[in-house]
Amino acid sequence: MNNQWSLETHGDPLGKVRSLIKKIWLGANLEGMLVTMDDGDEARATPRYVIDPASIDEINPFKPLMEFNIATLIPSTLAIHPGSKIGALLRPCEMRALIEMTKHAPFNIDNLLTVSVDCLGTLPADEYQWRLERIEKAHSADEISSTEVKDELAQEALKFARQGGIIPYRYRSACQVCTSPATNQANINIHILGLPVRQQILLSLGDPKIAETIRIEELTDGSADKTLIIQHERIVSKMCERHQRTLDRVNEGLGDLLPADVDAVIQQLESCGDCQKCMDVCPICSVDRPDRIAGGHYDRSSVMRWLVSCAGCGMCEQSCPNHLPTSAIFAHIRQQLAQEWEYVPGRAMDEPLPLR
Repeated sequence: MNNQWSLETHGDPLGKVRSLIKKIWLGANLEGMLVTMDDGDEARATPRYVIDPASIDEINPFKPLMEFNIATLIPSTLAIHPGSKIGALLRPCEMRALIEMTKHAPFNIDNLLTVSVDCLGTLPADEYQWRLERIEKAHSADEISSTEVKDELAQEALKFARQGGIIPYRYRSACQVCTSPATNQANINIHILGLPVRQQILLSLGDPKIAETIRIEELTDGSADKTLIIQHERIVSKMCERHQRTLDRVNEGLGDLLPADVDAVIQQLESCGDCQKCMDVCPICSVDRPDRIAGGHYDRSSVMRWLVSCAGCGMCEQSCPNHLPTSAIFAHIRQQLAQEWEYVPGRAMDEPLPLR
């Protein structure tokens, strides 16, 4: 059965994706959905559990701002709504985090429908705010709502989806070194990278059975053109290579500041005392926090279990009061562990952790 579908956007990719998610909601008979929404008129990105499909008109999956990894809330949301069919709209790094979380804690996601969208990258909060104010100033003489201003910032990013983005050096550190910007592990994956998004985007399904549930033929414009699929894969490959080169340059620039191994990371964590803010915001730590043993030392195996599952979302770096480059540090160590254990976090739900 076909697993790649095309969707014509008619010049409005954001509107089309919003409409698509609402139709998926109704087709799958969801009772609610975890999404990220604007927080009033402020330039914030706040996770919410919504129960009205009309709320989807207020989301913006292309908003270049990420302040919370929504995967962290999934276990508690499932527990609060036992037996309910719910959805979650996730970025690729959030989807990877969810996959790894299920390996660290016994929670069932059979009633969860995951929808994920390719990520063009996200900006630091202050950079996002500056760009937002610039757009507001440009429209000062117009009657335009704050939502329309924020949508315009996302539309600005979407213009360059075909090239894989144009300002990666402005993105958060985690986004600059992300080697998996495309979604592929969700139940429903929405692809924009490498594509002419004002004309077409692509959909792929993680489980062919979902096609019947959501009536995929009625939601899309037929099977995806092979040329578009190849174009998408080519740009994703280029982005991954570019991000890897960025990580190599960062590692070279940090030099001796980078920990040589897991033991050096543990020493760094212990030098931070009781702070643990990086763990407070980490989705993996939300279900399996590294243990501290006698003398306040961290248990080595639990730290390794944490680092090998790092999804690369960068929430740790955003929360660090000492402004440590934790995205680069953890990516550096994660690469070492990946080579040692031949394990890639978030690659597959049924791939067991290499260490327990």
